[in-house]
Amino acid sequence: MIKKILFFLLFYSAFLHAQDYKEIIQKGTYTLSEIQKKANAYFKLKGKGRGSGYKQYKRWEYNAIRLQSEEGKLLSNHYYAREFSRFNSYLNKSRSKSQSPSGLWEQLGPTNYTNGDGGYNPGVGRITSIAIHPNNSNIIIIGAETGGVWKSTDKGNTWNPLSDQFSTMKVYALTIDPQNPDIYFWGSDQGKIYKSNNAGNTWQQLTTIGHNKVNKILIQPNNNQKVFASVKGSGIFKSNNGGSSWSRIISSEDNGFDIEFKPGDFNTIYASGEKFHKSSDGGNSWTTISGFDNTGVKMIGVSPANKNIVYVLEAKNSSSSFNAIYISNNSGTSFIKRNHSDKNYFGYAVEGNDLDVGQAPRDMAIAVSPTNSNEVHIAGINSWRSLNGGISFSPTSNWNLQGAQNSNLGYCHADVDDLLFNGTDLYAVTDGGIFIATKSAEAITTNYYKDITSGLGIHQFYKIGISQTNPVVISGGSQDNGTTAFINGNTWKHWVGADGMESFIDKKNKQIFYGTQQSGALVKSIDNGDSYEELNAPEKEGNWITPFEQDPILNNTIYAGYTKVYKSTDGGSNWNSISQTFDLPLNQLKIASSNNKIMFASLDETLYKTTSGSGNWTEIKGFKGTINSIAINPRNPNKVAIATTSDDKVYITTDGGNTWVAKKTGLPNLAALCLVWQNNNNDGLYLGMNYGVYYTDNTLNEWKPFSNLLPNVMVNELEINYADKKLYAATYGRGAWRTPLYDSETLSTTKVSLLNDINVYPNPTASNITINWKLLDKAEIRLFNISGQLVHLKKNVLLNNYKINVENLPTGVYFLRINSVKGILTKKIIKK
Repeated sequence: MIKKILFFLLFYSAFLHAQDYKEIIQKGTYTLSEIQKKANAYFKLKGKGRGSGYKQYKRWEYNAIRLQSEEGKLLSNHYYAREFSRFNSYLNKSRSKSQSPSGLWEQLGPTNYTNGDGGYNPGVGRITSIAIHPNNSNIIIIGAETGGVWKSTDKGNTWNPLSDQFSTMKVYALTIDPQNPDIYFWGSDQGKIYKSNNAGNTWQQLTTIGHNKVNKILIQPNNNQKVFASVKGSGIFKSNNGGSSWSRIISSEDNGFDIEFKPGDFNTIYASGEKFHKSSDGGNSWTTISGFDNTGVKMIGVSPANKNIVYVLEAKNSSSSFNAIYISNNSGTSFIKRNHSDKNYFGYAVEGNDLDVGQAPRDMAIAVSPTNSNEVHIAGINSWRSLNGGISFSPTSNWNLQGAQNSNLGYCHADVDDLLFNGTDLYAVTDGGIFIATKSAEAITTNYYKDITSGLGIHQFYKIGISQTNPVVISGGSQDNGTTAFINGNTWKHWVGADGMESFIDKKNKQIFYGTQQSGALVKSIDNGDSYEELNAPEKEGNWITPFEQDPILNNTIYAGYTKVYKSTDGGSNWNSISQTFDLPLNQLKIASSNNKIMFASLDETLYKTTSGSGNWTEIKGFKGTINSIAINPRNPNKVAIATTSDDKVYITTDGGNTWVAKKTGLPNLAALCLVWQNNNNDGLYLGMNYGVYYTDNTLNEWKPFSNLLPNVMVNELEINYADKKLYAATYGRGAWRTPLYDSETLSTTKVSLLNDINVYPNPTASNITINWKLLDKAEIRLFNISGQLVHLKKNVLLNNYKINVENLPTGVYFLRINSVKGILTKKIIKK
């Protein structure tokens, strides 16, 4: 009995810590170190295995470390959006009637994939939400977690981005107005709701409700002024004026996850967080319904096939695994629990027998067929189907591709965020894309699901490595979708699963790929990614992203950073320590390409250096902030740049670290994330931030924006390929991109003068402006107000007599920015 009491006390203590660290993250008023202390205490008790939530926490922590302020505080996305608008305003005012060589970015993908023999969880990228046009099932919009809103007009055959130039790319909820399908709502994080009145061409923030992710937005079909929303950790909200203002409507519910109308009766509404609630008067008053096991998160399923039936799917509040499914036959007044006490439908096993493992409510969904109320689909990591009203369930998918093929199940990427019926089509929204089952009630085979994600460029790359060949070979690690290689100039091959991290291509043999998985697992392929082997890692566990580098001079020599720096001279078979033991696993590691004895490594705010390639590394000081990136000049190993979380952003040393000079002029107050030097006479230096890429060199006294045609997305790594003279970027939400280098002939402004070839008239204007460009190239057109907010966007248009109607805009100063393959031109516009 005493043992049981002690176990309960330990478990309860872990649960309280869980609530503690998650809640203080949501509040946004705590420092990163305070959150880390709470989280570490929780996972010390809870453990770090599957279903513990540790992986999700480490993903969050990795980005939080890099985005924190100099004081260790976590800046909101709203702050970054305001700063980005301010910087746009500064650029518009300072560069009006000017042009500059600012890059010519093109996306490489992946927008689809093939699968190597070793890949097991292929996918294009993480989707969080979906909405379908009420009158045209071919029109679909989806939200990618950090890749923005996308639209298809042909039921997923092709896709186009709708928010690349908006101030945020984070999407968690979408809906289309059933009365006016040109109106879209978008729920982001930190309670932000955005609205588009022009089918996604431009967006405006409506308001803020709550302080966390907006889980769902629901518009009343017969009155689009009545809008409901659920917000994680904040509750259920209602607007009576089309989303302009909101009120919290269920005082007894502090969480918010699902909302549904009773089919055909818009006065009867169901809502859930950790409880289940019912309203019979259009959401004015609510009754909390009892009869459920616990306060685990609940999701709701209804069907027009039987309007009185309501299903509730419930998670265990202690383990995020499956707890129960309930059915009501009286419109949610009372419920009967189905008997599944020995099953866990939220785990990895298709037998449902891996108890107390799950990722709810992040991965938890339910949908009921609109033509058969007994056909119920639920999902967690895998998806399941019942044809008898939830009495029994069978798996319809396996998260592992080989496992799906071997067990004659459909392949649907792991971690299902949502399920949605549109007519008889069942859509699964997952961490690897969108999958559709067009015959959801028929026999389950390997073809049960079809992936309709091809064309979406939403990969969340952590890191990439490139070859020095033309065509280039890229290998990059990403969240949820493993490590994928770009080969033959046109094909992306998924070659190893899990979360992919640092990767590189062997400098002598482009068919040899090296990669890492979370926390320091090392892998290698010698056959172009067709298969891979696991390397013996020198330590059991490294950092979330473990430093992994190739020697720039010696063949078969590689390095890895754990609590020591290790060196292998046989391609990773054996390892030797070449440093002292550090307090914690290292964050960064770089080897000078001109002298492989000189190396730099970092651990949080501390920089270390060796000039002998081994021994006791010395500590380097003279700067502030956590180090996000280290770049060693390819010609001079004593010239080093570091990107930091300090207010100074970037520091440069020319004497090996004895003295440092801050390099900040011209940069927005965003996060400095990655650096790379160019091997040229001017010492060109490129910086990736959470909005865009910037360039400076010895001839410039400030940084210059270098983001022409690049979306407003976080840039995690930059690499240069001298064989094709291009800069490559790994983005966290929009895949891999490349551009000619700053000093390339392609970007030379002597070839064309945009000032002479573009005519904008009339100016001033009261109604329309016309843009005429005699070269007839396609371009992107942006119109900003004086504050730097985007008020008009049009992509891929010919500039011959393109018109913008400004009649409904307030009078004042605007700035027209034209992004084209010839560069960027900004002009001041006066609206009378």
